[in-house]
Order: sequence, then C-alpha cells, then structure tokens
Amino acid sequence: MTAPEEQTEEQQQSGPSREQLRAHRQIFWDAWQRAKDGMPLDGMQVRITRVIEMHPEHHHLFDDMELFLDRDFHVDDGMNPYLHLSLHLALEEQVATRQPPEVAQALEHLMAIKGIDRHAALHHILEILAETVYFSQRQGRDPDVMLYLTRVKELMQR
Repeated sequence: MTAPEEQTEEQQQSGPSREQLRAHRQIFWDAWQRAKDGMPLDGMQVRITRVIEMHPEHHHLFDDMELFLDRDFHVDDGMNPYLHLSLHLALEEQVATRQPPEVAQALEHLMAIKGIDRHAALHHILEILAETVYFSQRQGRDPDVMLYLTRVKELMQR
C-alpha cells in the first residue's frame, strides 16, 4: 500500500482505498463477533461493542461478513452506518478522556439540565462532529477545532 505522503493528491482527495475501508470495518466486525461469541474483549473492543449495541438498526449489517466489509453507501442512503459508528466511537473517546473537556461538559449538561437521554445527547454532539469532519475534508484542511468547540458550547446555551 502507498504511504499517505506518497499518494497523489487525487488519491488523497478520493478517500480511503477499498483495502483501508475493509481493514477499518474488520475491526468493528471482529469486536462484534467476539462479543457475540462471549470471548474476552480488549478495551477498544468493549467500546466498539457498546457503540454497536446502541444501534440495533445496524445489527443486520453484521450478518454477512463480505457484505459488511464491501457494501458501498451513497448520499441517498442517509449517513453511512460505518461512519456513524466510527464517529460515535471517536465521541466516546473524547468523553472518556475529557479531551476536549467541552465535549464531556456538553454531554453532562444535555443529560442533567436538558433531561436528554445519553444516546440522544451524544447524537446532538455527533452532528457537530460529523459536520466538522465533512467540511474539513471538503476544504482539504485539518478540522477547525475552535469552531467545533464553539458549536459544542452553544449546545449548553440553548
């Protein structure tokens, strides 16, 4: 596989390769299968299975490994479930590590003050994270962390 710095601009702009997508999805597949089989899980696998458990609407994707690893999703399909699960995982990591601290604060605020259940509160923040990632990719830049934090803080002011 070509190192990112050796890839052409066109390759970098077009997104991850099929092999990279399969490798990423394989991590989710393996964690879910290990959990279903009652096998021991490492810390990351525990977090992955918790995120998958929150989304029973995606459990059917785990019925067929080849379909799971290779299925393409289009804009008309709604948010790609693999992207959604990955963003959830990233957000759970931000909350667990309190980095950035505003994310954990916003989650706590939405739950305690606004009375929103944890999963719905995570989705409010996840929308902002998804938009931040989307716009950074469209602009070919790093994510605008300050804008992300500003928008997350706005959740606590509504």
